[in-house]
Amino acid sequence: MPATLLLIRHGETPNNAARMFRGPDGAQEPLSEKGHAEAQALGVALAARNLPNIRLYASPYLRAQQTAHRLADALGVPLHTLPGVHEIHTGDWQGRPYSAMQTHAHELIAPDGHFGYPGGESLVGVAERFHAALLGLEPQAGETVIVVSHGAALVALLARLLGRDAQQVWFSDEFHHPNTAVTELVWQGEGQPVVLRLADVSHLQD
Repeated sequence: MPATLLLIRHGETPNNAARMFRGPDGAQEPLSEKGHAEAQALGVALAARNLPNIRLYASPYLRAQQTAHRLADALGVPLHTLPGVHEIHTGDWQGRPYSAMQTHAHELIAPDGHFGYPGGESLVGVAERFHAALLGLEPQAGETVIVVSHGAALVALLARLLGRDAQQVWFSDEFHHPNTAVTELVWQGEGQPVVLRLADVSHLQD
């Protein structure tokens, strides 16, 4: 039995609700009341699956930690912090509304052609650090590795893992993860994983 990887976006925060970009200055932003409820619902859903040999990790950012603590309580497993899976640094775009993507997207194309934030990170750079963090975990056959991360970071990683153009999938919203959405993969190490579920939020529909 190969390893299973669950990639999860954190629960809602006030800035998510206000649709504002945050960067490292938002690292300590907590979940909203709704975000805590989303995380609790996900914990109940995951516990009901009786997943085998769980290892649980989360980004150092508070919103990911709070989400993952809810999962740890529901699953009865310890939580580990995983550097490298934190959200993209939005640089000069910190504090701007999401709607700026519709009017100023041209600002996000760097001279080298990579898509990213001026003064911050590119999607390719985020994918590289995220992928390196996952490889460092060395998921073993029969394990379930759960990683709680962030929306843009998950898009970047999935584009890399699935051999897609990061800029294209960003603008298509194909890999968009609502809060606490779950992507489930059969982990293949350096190879391309098999997608079992993509950005699933069925735990929020009851």
